[in-house]
Amino acid sequence: MSYRYFVEENENHLHQNRASNREMSKVSDGDKFRLRVGKGSRATCIVEVVITPAAIVQGLSGRKPLATGNGMLFIFPEIMKQSMWMPDMKFALDIIWLDEYMKVVHITKNCEPCKSRAECVTYSSKYKVKYAIEFKAGDADAYGFDIGKSLFVV
Repeated sequence: MSYRYFVEENENHLHQNRASNREMSKVSDGDKFRLRVGKGSRATCIVEVVITPAAIVQGLSGRKPLATGNGMLFIFPEIMKQSMWMPDMKFALDIIWLDEYMKVVHITKNCEPCKSRAECVTYSSKYKVKYAIEFKAGDADAYGFDIGKSLFVV
């Protein structure tokens, strides 16, 4: 089932940022959609969804650098503190950590790729999260991501 169907069927929930886990189960790996950064903002970005364990582990590893304003939305199976590492990455990232209501709770900027698997740094959320978005380094500032801002599907 496509994410567009999810948005149309659950518009009230999304605008209130209270989408349930049951509703999010309709989203599939590879679905893409546009998010607005903050209420009333004109800043939008496009994200690709990863939700299955294999896709979450793979993430952006091995991919070419993202275009400005494009990212990957990780939907975790549980609300908890999450960690990411960056083996086989080709570029630095900003990680936007979001709670279950799509509100920014933490931002980790300029996460450098691993030099080797033996020297791989782990980047972790400070708080319990349901989602994370990875963008190329610098996009968090360029698109106005700040702690406390909510994201909206448009």
